[in-house]
Amino acid sequence: MNQKRKLNVSGYRGIWGDTLTNEIVTNYTKAFAKFTKEDTQKENPTILIGRDGRETGPEIKKIIIEELQKLNVNVIDGDILPTPTVLFSVRKHKYDGAIIITASHNPIEYNGLKFVNKQALFTIENEVEKINKYLEQEDSTENFPADKNNISITPNFTKEHADQILANINVKIIRERKFKVIVDMINASACVMDPYFFEQLGVELIPLNNIPNGKFAHKPEPLKENLKEIIKIAKEIKADIGFVHDPDADRLVIINENGEVISEEYSIVFGIENILSKNPSKPIVINLSTSQTGADIAKKYGSECYRSKIGEGYVVEEILKKKAIIGGEGNGGVIYPTINTARDSFTGIALVLELLAERKQTVSEIVATFPKYFIKKDKWPIGKNLEEIYIKLKNYFKDAKIDEQDGLRIDLPNKSWIHLRPSNTEPIIRLFGEAPTENQIESLFNEVKLTLGLE
Repeated sequence: MNQKRKLNVSGYRGIWGDTLTNEIVTNYTKAFAKFTKEDTQKENPTILIGRDGRETGPEIKKIIIEELQKLNVNVIDGDILPTPTVLFSVRKHKYDGAIIITASHNPIEYNGLKFVNKQALFTIENEVEKINKYLEQEDSTENFPADKNNISITPNFTKEHADQILANINVKIIRERKFKVIVDMINASACVMDPYFFEQLGVELIPLNNIPNGKFAHKPEPLKENLKEIIKIAKEIKADIGFVHDPDADRLVIINENGEVISEEYSIVFGIENILSKNPSKPIVINLSTSQTGADIAKKYGSECYRSKIGEGYVVEEILKKKAIIGGEGNGGVIYPTINTARDSFTGIALVLELLAERKQTVSEIVATFPKYFIKKDKWPIGKNLEEIYIKLKNYFKDAKIDEQDGLRIDLPNKSWIHLRPSNTEPIIRLFGEAPTENQIESLFNEVKLTLGLE
């Protein structure tokens, strides 16, 4: 099969009918089934299927289920489920793996596949290599007559997931605060969990785009320019806080009490502040491109902050390795392993509301207590040799601290930093950076571009 794209640690994404086809879905399903059987040493493993609500999801799910039935795999059809709920459910019910049909924040014409292993973790680099190897091998997987009875009755996954979150936070104090909360569910998987979740939290919920039909009301990436509706309504109704999910509900963006979108970097920062204030000296993990704010909070509480490679799987791997109490990514991804070893927007919401209630403060008042940084992001098409780029920058920033575990991160003595790396999901180079002032980060980006001859 002539495969232009390959599975990576962020999954496989493509435009349905073009770069994601029936054949691609079938072949990846076979490859993952083979991987799971070898990984678990089971001839009849049990695999959970979930999807993010996109209109193409049912068709892709049908292909996957039919293929798994031929391979004598037991199927749990969860249908529309948030991505964090799938990972939570694999761990809780000790399933042998999962396939999530999602293109995350990609545009509506996209869909994709993400694979979960028997540890209820996303497949990481060496596992992805195995699946891709099985894909490329001549198909020798034994097929069995399709058994229509090997689809099991599903538990109430979203209730179980919500109840786990509720059991680990102070629900009583949140209920007493009587928050007015507006939530944009982007017509996707959050719609199947939010109503029960917020009812249990005792808030006044104003739901937006809460029918899980995959007809996104706006571009699905939770960026400020895509969130005009919730900004307008939040101001009109004077909501205490707003939350925005992405389609598979692993990322979280916060709207403050003035109806303003705050940086998605703050989602993990709120979580770190909440958890470390009660558990000082416990380590945390964030990735190389995440704001320094979380690291500063860790220092305040006497905690070690470890940096991981980019990609949720790598962050989780480092969390488990370092026995970190919390971690995450600056794209709105909160990972609190007490509840879930995955980016989880619902856990993020609970930690934010709990912190606001405990401190009797608004979003803006808490943000004002955090160290102030200015973060900047840029990208350009891959055209130059990356190793040459890295060498040029290392030679230019000779006195800086260098980290090369994922691309090139350069930390300067004035608390400014840059991180340059190829994207996992697009043929581009990404440049992230941060500094204590806006002028400093603009100057730093200009220095980088001049050094690389990009101006």
